Amino acid sequence: MSFSDRHLIPAEQTDLSPSALQQVEEYDAEPKFRAIIGKGGTRRGIRLESVYWDGLSWLINGSRQSMGDVVDQAAAQVGENSNLASMLRVVAFRWMWRRLAIMENVYSTENLNTLIQACPTPAIVLTRDKKIQFFNESFMTMLKQRLALGNIAQLSAGFRFVLDTQVDDAIQSLSAKGKMVTTGFTATCAGKQLSGQINLAMAPSHQKQMVIGYVVRG
Repeated sequence: MSFSDRHLIPAEQTDLSPSALQQVEEYDAEPKFRAIIGKGGTRRGIRLESVYWDGLSWLINGSRQSMGDVVDQAAAQVGENSNLASMLRVVAFRWMWRRLAIMENVYSTENLNTLIQACPTPAIVLTRDKKIQFFNESFMTMLKQRLALGNIAQLSAGFRFVLDTQVDDAIQSLSAKGKMVTTGFTATCAGKQLSGQINLAMAPSHQKQMVIGYVVRG
């Protein structure tokens, strides 16, 4: 694993590709008829694809609103003679879109870097292709002390950071079990070597799969 400035630049694109996109389930597009009763006992018969009913149910989950409240508000916007079903599709999609925007902001690489910098112990973020995405000052201090380095420029030539566990294997294990993975690591530079132990966890990022490593012994 090399250590250079280009490995520290946040990725601006996601790992999504056409083959990675989830397939639409047959159930999602199946129209479902529901009779919704709003305030005052107003009853409206509505036919929507199942995925939109699911979205609207998610929208009201944990809130004080009922499905009747959502339908009443949508009906008030479109009027009684307009397409209520279309408005409800827009409501569901718009809410999901806004929710996604909030989540992408929370799980951005910028916030991930802030999380690493706030850690008081040596911490590092590794990409699936074994590159160093971020590291904090404590990690740099550890390398300087243990490898007798003068400055970060020395790390750009010949530095290697290798885990005893493959990053791909760690990601698969973390994704499946959701538990921490503990493994060893070896850092080498200019003929000097540092070995230790590191705890791995999935990095909170929507852009690409990465792991956070917290050095527990080095």
